[in-house]
Amino acid sequence: MLTLSHLIITIDYMRIIMDADCLIKLVKSNLKEVVCENFSVVIPATVKEEVIDQAHEHPDAQIIRENLERRLLILHKDSSSHKKGEDAVYALFREGKYDAVCSDDKKFIKRLRLFEIPYITPAVFVAILFNDGKLGRDEAFDKLTALSPFISDDEYQTIRRVLQQGRKP
Repeated sequence: MLTLSHLIITIDYMRIIMDADCLIKLVKSNLKEVVCENFSVVIPATVKEEVIDQAHEHPDAQIIRENLERRLLILHKDSSSHKKGEDAVYALFREGKYDAVCSDDKKFIKRLRLFEIPYITPAVFVAILFNDGKLGRDEAFDKLTALSPFISDDEYQTIRRVLQQGRKP
């Protein structure tokens, strides 16, 4: 699990695998572009089915489709028979090619914690990007505010405190 003490990490070349819940929240809060520009973001085919194929009329689906076409997001063509994106993400992470899982699904996060799998939530991206100098303070606060309808008050307040304290040396 990535905690606030881990936010000093450098994000260069960090490979992450993302589930639908996290991806949709990043799209809705206008965080996806900056995340995709600073991380190597992979989604399994099952997640693509959830966010694009099953929701093809939704505006978020079109944005994600365009990001796949522009290779901001990388599609892992897993041949698994996983019916849920979280199961595909978990299976791909276990292959050892990724640094962290990205999710905001509480049930899935419990599973990640149980197996000591590092994970990042959408709000933690704001703190990581801020601490790494990829977001200025004002922009980080704007991104956190845009994300606030989709996260818990506790998580919002925690990340807000990180932003108020300033960058880690």
